[in-house]
Order: sequence, then structure tokens, then C-alpha cells
Amino acid sequence: MITKMAILGSALALGLAATTALAQPAPPPSPPPGEGSGSATPITTEKAGTDESLVKAGGADRPWAVGVSEPDRTAALAIFHDGNGFLNDGLFVKAVDKYREALKHWDHPAIHYNLALALLNLDQPVEVYESLTKATKYGAAPLEKDKYEHAKEYLLLIEKQVADIDVSCDKPGAKVLVDGKPVFTAPGRYAAKTRIGKHIFIAEKEGYQARVKAPFIGPGDHFRIELKLYTAEDLTRYHRKWEARWVPYAVMGAGVVVGAVGGLLELSAKSSYDDFDKKIAACNMASNNAGCTVDSPGIKALRDSGDTKQTVGYVMYGVAAGALITGGILAYVNRQQPYEVRPEDLPGEPVEPKISVAPIVSPSTAGVAVSGHF
Repeated sequence: MITKMAILGSALALGLAATTALAQPAPPPSPPPGEGSGSATPITTEKAGTDESLVKAGGADRPWAVGVSEPDRTAALAIFHDGNGFLNDGLFVKAVDKYREALKHWDHPAIHYNLALALLNLDQPVEVYESLTKATKYGAAPLEKDKYEHAKEYLLLIEKQVADIDVSCDKPGAKVLVDGKPVFTAPGRYAAKTRIGKHIFIAEKEGYQARVKAPFIGPGDHFRIELKLYTAEDLTRYHRKWEARWVPYAVMGAGVVVGAVGGLLELSAKSSYDDFDKKIAACNMASNNAGCTVDSPGIKALRDSGDTKQTVGYVMYGVAAGALITGGILAYVNRQQPYEVRPEDLPGEPVEPKISVAPIVSPSTAGVAVSGHF
């Protein structure tokens, strides 16, 4: 046992000796001109410093060391040391890979801090925020004092580069994506930090389309979206040109009545002509077929009455036909016509302007992309 401890102590001592020559932390950068607008991710030239934080991190009273085995500590220290070398050489991607590998062995604030330094130079503000938050979780104890102060200053800068998003959807089976990345299958909710800028939110399910209104969000604000999906039928309403739907049918009904009156007049005209013919026949018989003038009293009146009734009947037929045609045209113009409503106009839907909505249509999917500038 004593021999094993001696070997472990020698290994840690060698690791410490090998890294003491590394540069010490430099002061955090001052914000560039216009930094108050949150328009740029701060870039740091701070070096990794030493591995002293991890070497001194043992002890049961240290919450970041509880449950971490000695082999994991040793492995984390070695990988952390390699990451520091990459960071100091400006190989930030390799440094990030090493620090993340070290965190698998030991979730130590000092590793998160150096990971944040590497990410700062890779323009990844969300990941930087997360790493700095974990680095400062236990205060200054697990870090060198100046690193803890730097971490708090970096946090103040990086908070201008991120915003909070909170996306939810209650349509079972709907896929929700943020910036093209699937985040959950509904029903569910997704809350996270995101960098400020242009983002796209999608909820998609075959046969449905989703549209949402959402408020503009700035740095440090909260962006809340509830994605609701609707079928085309859900968003279809119908309207007529006139609310008085009876008008076209009243016109056609009047045409029918006028036509009927015209028909009665024509029947009456036929009856007058029949009486006229009877009078002529009676007159011929009385004169032994000597003939009878149509201008005789009582005969001419019958003919004139028939002519008048027939003429008026024809006129009324024309009026009836015009009324029926007009009523038919009015009925066609006043037919139900479909139109699409916005989901926010549905009863109970909140109206939140200032975001654009773009429909998505494909052979298998109907959805919507909701985009906005934060």
C-alpha cells in the first residue's frame, strides 16, 4: 500500500513539475468599442496556467472531488495537462477535445474554466456560458483566486451574447427543431441558452401546419414560443359577400311570382280569344254566313283584351326570366368562399407580433418555420 501511494505521489509531483513553467493567467480582455451592443464574442489571450487547482483538489470536504476515484483523478490530471499545452499553443479545437475528455473522468471547475478559455476563441458563446457557470459553481475554492475573478468578468461579457429560449408543443408525435436540430418529439418542452441572432423554429407533422407569433427578444431576454399545429381544415373559414343570404332567393322568388302572373295573363288572353271566336261564329250563324265585322261592339273588345293580356304576359315572362337569371348570379356571387385564418386569430389564441412565419410544404410534411431576429 505504501509503495502504491509513493508511486502515485511521484506521478503527481512529476505532473506538477512539468507544468509549472506554463504562463500564468493574463487579465481578461477589455470589451472592444461598441461591446455594449453585445455584437461580438470576446476573444481571450489568457493562457492555461498551471495544473495546481487539480493537484490540490483532493479531500472529502470538497464537493467537486466527492466520489471521484484516484485513478480518475490521475487520468483527468494527465489529460488536463495535455489540453493546457494545446491551449497555450493556440490549438483551441484540440484543447476543447482534451478538456471534454478530462471532464469524463472528473467534473472539476478548473477544467470547465480552461474549457471556457478555449471556447472563447472558437466563438461559441453558449458553450462558454455553460462552462463558466460550472466553473464558478463552488465559488473561488476550486480555482485559483484570479481565475475565479476572471471567470466572473467573462460571464458578464458573455451574457451579452446569449438569450434564453423556451419552446413547447403539445401535438403528440410532432417533431420540434431549433435551427435544424431536433430537440424533442411532442408533447414536450425545450429550454436552453442560445446565441443572439437569427434563429429558426420548426414544428412538423404529416398533414399539419404550425404557425406562431412570438415577441422580439434581445440579449439577456427570454424568448418563449408555443408551437401549435393545425390541419388545413382547422384554419379554414367561410364567408359570403352579403350576410343577407335570402336576397338572391328573394329575387328569384319574385321572378317565379312574376312568371306565374304572366302565365295567368296568357291563360286569360286565351280565354278572351276563345270568347272572340265564339262571338264571330255566333255572328256568322245569325247572318246566315254573310259575314260579321270584327269591329262590332263587344267583339273588338274581346280581341283587344286578349291582345293586351298576351302582350303583358310576354313582358312578365321576360321580367321573370331576368329575375331568375339575376337571382342566380347573386346566389353565385354570394356563395360560401373559403379563406384561411391565422392561428393567433382563433378564439383563445394570444396575438404576439414581430416574428415572421414561412410555411413548409413537402411530399410528406406540412409545417411551418418561425423565424425572428433576436
